[in-house]
Amino acid sequence: MLTEKAVKLAEQEYRKRRPRQGYPWWAQLLLLPLWWCVILLAGFALWNLPMRFLNTGAGWAFLGGAAFGLMVFPPLPMRAIYVFGHEMTHWLAAKMTFHETGKIHLGMTKGYVEVMGSSGFIALAPYVVPFYFLLSGCLMAFAAQVWRPAPATFWLASFGWLGVTYAYHVVLTWIALKNGQKDLEYCGKFLSWCIILAGNLIFLFLTLLIASPKPLASLKSVAKTFQVFWNGL
Repeated sequence: MLTEKAVKLAEQEYRKRRPRQGYPWWAQLLLLPLWWCVILLAGFALWNLPMRFLNTGAGWAFLGGAAFGLMVFPPLPMRAIYVFGHEMTHWLAAKMTFHETGKIHLGMTKGYVEVMGSSGFIALAPYVVPFYFLLSGCLMAFAAQVWRPAPATFWLASFGWLGVTYAYHVVLTWIALKNGQKDLEYCGKFLSWCIILAGNLIFLFLTLLIASPKPLASLKSVAKTFQVFWNGL
């Protein structure tokens, strides 16, 4: 008789080897309009967000870092670094949703995490959440608390590095999706692409909102613009 641990290990191996099935075609058709509405709303909010942050030195440093990353990473993707961040994001997403995890297997070009069960959030998290961007932001916040007052050069260099890490997320996500990923089979490819696009737009909007000098005022401005647009329909 198999022990409980043996059953779990067998299920892990099964889930690891079997292809993930997407939602039924009718479920994808029902969910696609919803996610397209989310994409349009997120794009509208991002377009109308006051770009006060980009008019500061930190904003230009971020843009400069992002431009540098967009030029460097396509020919030099450093896939092993991406694989580590990708699988760690899967692992963190599983832990956040209280799924049991096993070993993390890492290679130079691919890897996987053993997860008991899964969800769309776990499967698509690495394509939305920029692991190294968030890690750098946490280290930057910690350094700012230890090093007081931090000089202006520290902030310029930090925001420049954040731009580089965000560009890395964008470039490597595009390369990964272009090469095909089994993660997309969980929700279906078309639905997954919509969720990834919506998630990245929302994440970018929230990042710029938090980084703006007056986040609440910026959010109210976006809400007012949306209300005017809605009343004009």
